[in-house]
Amino acid sequence: MKRITKTTFPRLLGAWVLILALLLSGCSFGQTSTDSDTDGTSTSDDAATTDAADTAEEEADADLPVDYSKYNAYLEVLNSVYEMDDMLTGYFTVVQYQPEFALVDGAEYSMLNDVFDYYTFSSYIMTDALRYCDEDPDYPEQDELLKQLEEPFNTMGEILSDLSWYISYQQYGGDDLTEAAELHTQLYEAVGAFDEVALPFMEAMNALDEATEADELERLQSEGWDIAYYSRIMVSVSNDIDTEIWEQLSTVETGTLPPLDMTNLETLYTEHQEAYAGLTEALADPESVQIVWPDSVTADAEVELFTTAANNVNTSLESFMTAARNQEDYSESYDAYFTACSKLIDLYNSMIAD
Repeated sequence: MKRITKTTFPRLLGAWVLILALLLSGCSFGQTSTDSDTDGTSTSDDAATTDAADTAEEEADADLPVDYSKYNAYLEVLNSVYEMDDMLTGYFTVVQYQPEFALVDGAEYSMLNDVFDYYTFSSYIMTDALRYCDEDPDYPEQDELLKQLEEPFNTMGEILSDLSWYISYQQYGGDDLTEAAELHTQLYEAVGAFDEVALPFMEAMNALDEATEADELERLQSEGWDIAYYSRIMVSVSNDIDTEIWEQLSTVETGTLPPLDMTNLETLYTEHQEAYAGLTEALADPESVQIVWPDSVTADAEVELFTTAANNVNTSLESFMTAARNQEDYSESYDAYFTACSKLIDLYNSMIAD
């Protein structure tokens, strides 16, 4: 079964407020890997979309169900790339984007503690994905980009892991940031090669996800996988909500959270409630539960765990909507929503898609 990508909710609002405040204070640092035009290396996703759509059409015409083992292995790499990308964004919020090590004005190195909180890199994720490169289904664009990504991916992962150890255990407190400068040099030299392939890989995988999602939803619904179907719908709407919020925040010119235009958010909230109601009903239906969790011994515990996760998403979204409607500080409730959605995706990928 196809897993759900964790490309949604790339940043917390609390971190955004810090970033914006630093920007507005006149601090300057280079563009990080979250910008699609970094170093002018961004590529159009037209080719990736075409290749992905052609592949999805071929798979849909096949007599046998699509085997998503290869897709899921590639998705693990993508999720790891996004994790690295978030860490780079956080890093270059505190440290200037330049060859020489220097902190952004007003920033302290200790601000990186949360960004690099005990991160551990696993090269096995890439090794496992590469085993599928020459296997069906054929993803021409994604296969080639994955091969190109191997070396810069592993290099970046090792550097970030070293940074995490240095920062998480606060080694910087006793060396006057000497090692911090050395690690910065390694990181800065690796960013360009990483971005050059990581950004097109992100675009190609997102295009593949979009091209295959409709077929996956149709299959789940036709085969009675209602729990999986409504879970995916709920996460998809959550992604739309996130996109709507950040599109509005991208135009803000102050260092505080602005009031939100609730027009589109109210429509999306209604769609979310409908998907949540469908998921709640499916989780209470013995036949739907039996399809997902055929082992009756563990089914009750698994249903309870997944139901709790879905309820937390709904509750945190309700809190966010209430705060946003009343023009109150909605950052805490949004961050709770972020955490709840991430937890639901993790459970879906480990309990349902596997």
